[in-house]
Amino acid sequence: MKIISAMDSMKGSLTSIEANRIIKEVFQDEQIEVKEIAIADGGEGTVEAFVENINGAYENVTVHNLIGERVATTFGWVEESKTAIIESAATTGIQFVDFTEKTHPKNTSSIGVGEMILKALDKQSKTIIIGLGGTGTVDGGIGALAVLGAFFYNTKGEKLEPLGNNLNQISRIDKKKLDPRLKNTTIIVAADVISTLTGSDGAVHMFGLQKGILPRELDLYEQAMESYRSILLENKEDQPGDGAAGGIGAAFRIILNAEVVSGIELIAKQVQLEKLLEDADLVITGEGKMDNQTLQGKVPIGISRLSKEFGIPTIAFVGEFTGDPSAFKEAGIQSIIPVIDSITTMEEAMQSAGENLKRTAQRTKELILLLHGTH
Repeated sequence: MKIISAMDSMKGSLTSIEANRIIKEVFQDEQIEVKEIAIADGGEGTVEAFVENINGAYENVTVHNLIGERVATTFGWVEESKTAIIESAATTGIQFVDFTEKTHPKNTSSIGVGEMILKALDKQSKTIIIGLGGTGTVDGGIGALAVLGAFFYNTKGEKLEPLGNNLNQISRIDKKKLDPRLKNTTIIVAADVISTLTGSDGAVHMFGLQKGILPRELDLYEQAMESYRSILLENKEDQPGDGAAGGIGAAFRIILNAEVVSGIELIAKQVQLEKLLEDADLVITGEGKMDNQTLQGKVPIGISRLSKEFGIPTIAFVGEFTGDPSAFKEAGIQSIIPVIDSITTMEEAMQSAGENLKRTAQRTKELILLLHGTH
């Protein structure tokens, strides 16, 4: 039996590499071969997945987070192709949001993403891949664009500070002074969701609450994003992925001529997942929390849809599940298996994620062998 393990990270607990290693440790024996794939969808673990899969390197940099504090972080680097891999979450991640007024989306900015791009340009990058998952900002990408040389003005011709609070005041975007190196650089945006910029599945209504926008503020913030959308897109239709990372997807697509792609599909292509699936018998995937947002194109769904095309069953190990089981089954996930089997706190569950995954994987293996008559 051949199993492909393509676990996403369990945020704050296990990386994709660590989770896959546990699956292999449990399942692989004289009857079962396990192929591990470091995977991500543009969110946490994207840099690690690229570096692991293509033997890249890490570049250490110091930039600013979403409230302007200096942070030390890394981006991936492939010298041979002069390719940089950046995670937006490294600087604008939801981990910086503490649900106070200070980190409310109206007061935060994606400046760190722009600074990371500048660091990559300094290394003479030919291609920059930017993962958009896991961010805590809803600034339409104006913070990142401002760092790269764009200016935003109101109807009075006054230059605006690039914060979420000013989205509704933008009447003109000046991109004449964008860093000239961008013209000779291929920008690829790896989106973890198919969200549009506005609407019920947009950057505000779909993801605003988890980033600190209060329920009573959603409609007003949506109006501000719609105003910004009319200027940025010049009333053209927004596209899937535009709403990723609080609107960075749309900003980079329009202003930087970036190509917006599915993060999971990008990595799946890189590791030649389709070829690996040709002789696989089972696919194992999973993540920390699986809910209906997962259906937007996150790792487990990207993996299961591809596996389904090959007629290969997929199971998912999760820390928590609150979605619609029928929707996940339709997407190709035959069984969703929670790894927590006793009453516990969130902190305890995260600390014990490795042990919980190992124990649950062992039970699952025993069941599989029993059903195959090899127990």
